[in-house]
Amino acid sequence: MTDSRVAVYIDFDNVVISRYDQVHQETRDAWRADNARDHIPSTSDDDPIGVRLAEATVDIGAVLDYASSYGAVGLARAYADWSIPANAAYRRQLVDRAVDLTQLFPVSGTKNGADIRLAVDAMEDLSQYADISHVVIVGGDSDYVPLAQRIKQLGRFVVGIGVTGSTSRALIAACDEFSQYDALPGITPVKLTAHEGRNVEI
Repeated sequence: MTDSRVAVYIDFDNVVISRYDQVHQETRDAWRADNARDHIPSTSDDDPIGVRLAEATVDIGAVLDYASSYGAVGLARAYADWSIPANAAYRRQLVDRAVDLTQLFPVSGTKNGADIRLAVDAMEDLSQYADISHVVIVGGDSDYVPLAQRIKQLGRFVVGIGVTGSTSRALIAACDEFSQYDALPGITPVKLTAHEGRNVEI
């Protein structure tokens, strides 16, 4: 693996929202129900949403450390609207790990365009950097299936990382290898209820 070069692409909203909903599965659609997206943590001890956000924090270091097990990480990009408080809270963690933050402005109420921009960037990077041997896609959306298939056609090895209970079966099948976020070294697994502990078509 010493000659392997890895590119990492993170659908940040996807993994953060999925992890929050997984950790707080006792509340249906917890992310939306708590309006966690726009919550600004306060210095007050009485900040229950802030506590819930902290409990569901995504460890980007664990993701990148896992990616580096396949080779040297040559580039890493994360896609989100970084003006949103819940995302902005991660900026220091990401910058400290040399992750390129790609700003996405929502163009509709339901779609932020992360999948399209991520796919375009990945294909451009692969055409520009012939030494990239492995591509890590962090996100569980089935929209990434065509991207994974195309990357494999180009002779690169595709690794997927997604949150248990929010990952498309089709995406898992499209990757050469797939790991659940819970299974990464250093991550404490969440005990899922019977109806949550399965991969879903999304």
